[in-house]
Amino acid sequence: MQMKPEIADHDPESSNMCLMEGKTVLSTTELHIPEGINFECSSCGNCCFQWPVPVTQDDFERIGNYANAKGLDSKQLFRVLKVEDEKLKVFSHSLEKRHDGMCEFLTEDRMCRLHQELGAEGKPAMCRLFPYTFTSTPSGTYVSLSFASSAVIFNKGRSLSEQRDVLLGANQLFNRLFPNLNLDWSASQLIDGVKLNWHQYLSLEEPMLKRLSSQASSSSRVDRILFEECERFRRLAPAGAKLDNMAGISVKPKIIDQVLVKHLLQLYFPDDVYSAGVCDIDAQAVAREFLSEPNMVAIEDDDGMEIPFNDLLKLKLGRLSSDAEDIVRRFAYCRIFSKLYFGPGFNYLSVVAGLHHLAILISLLRIRLKIALLSNESLSQDELFILLAESVRTLERRLTTSFFSKEAIAMLEVLFLSPSRLERILSVSA
Repeated sequence: MQMKPEIADHDPESSNMCLMEGKTVLSTTELHIPEGINFECSSCGNCCFQWPVPVTQDDFERIGNYANAKGLDSKQLFRVLKVEDEKLKVFSHSLEKRHDGMCEFLTEDRMCRLHQELGAEGKPAMCRLFPYTFTSTPSGTYVSLSFASSAVIFNKGRSLSEQRDVLLGANQLFNRLFPNLNLDWSASQLIDGVKLNWHQYLSLEEPMLKRLSSQASSSSRVDRILFEECERFRRLAPAGAKLDNMAGISVKPKIIDQVLVKHLLQLYFPDDVYSAGVCDIDAQAVAREFLSEPNMVAIEDDDGMEIPFNDLLKLKLGRLSSDAEDIVRRFAYCRIFSKLYFGPGFNYLSVVAGLHHLAILISLLRIRLKIALLSNESLSQDELFILLAESVRTLERRLTTSFFSKEAIAMLEVLFLSPSRLERILSVSA
């Protein structure tokens, strides 16, 4: 059985030819393409709502001229960006949304007017790039997709492995937009203070990807698979390494777990994801709450009703429908395949802490379903499936905007490192 991802042909002596938006371009980039992951735009228009789109100066001038020719006031469409991050200097403005949250150029049938009248290259570069993601590593560039896209969530379209030319072109666009995005993996750590060789990491990652691949059949929950696979990484930790190290704190471990879950739910599933700002966790607030040793920790549902953790433990969710489990599996697979869960791929967490964090994210998705059922036990399987899909979309958007402070990383590195904590949180989401 072929389990390895497809790799785009690479010949250092001659550049690959590929097509991007109708143009022939050259590429010498070796791309690693995930198996079993599909995408083609479904024209749903969901990516054209709410969030402003960063645009380059070329985008601004082209779209502004088009808008003025159509009798629109281009000054009302854009906002000047003051970008301090050198990696984002290419963006000069943002294309704002209307008061109803829609893009000015989205038609009634949810098609892009810019695309229709100016062609694909008439759209902002970021719109053309979405939902592709590219992660550069010592062994090449890994392709993935954003689960903010409906077509990605439901795995619609052709296999990515059949779209090498499109991916090579999209990668060239990505490199033009982010020429200074050089990820340094040399400082990757197994756990805090313990380095992990890149090739050693890849050998450890491969069995995990096999278990999460579309060819693998498993009755295990995805978060449980991640927990089990992480055991191989933990075995590499030095003898005597304390992964459950909360020295000097007498708070019951379950209280710390519950406070952590409560704050992570608030962080990743805010009331309004579009106005929530940068995704960061208040480390001091988390610490203050669990150090106060509350008798009970409760979380709120969408209507503000408090739900005790004991109620979550009593309700057993079990395995989800096959379609729902597949969404969760592909989400976890893509985060791991694209290396977007540790090191420079995600807030410089260590591999073990990052993998535990990913397993907790999957548990949070399940806990969201439990909360919904406790609030309304008459919810149908179809309604739960829709809630899961939208929760994955929200989670993807928050992870994309995450930028944890050093204080938050230090706290989470300790809290996420514990296999016992992960085991207890998995029991809450069972």
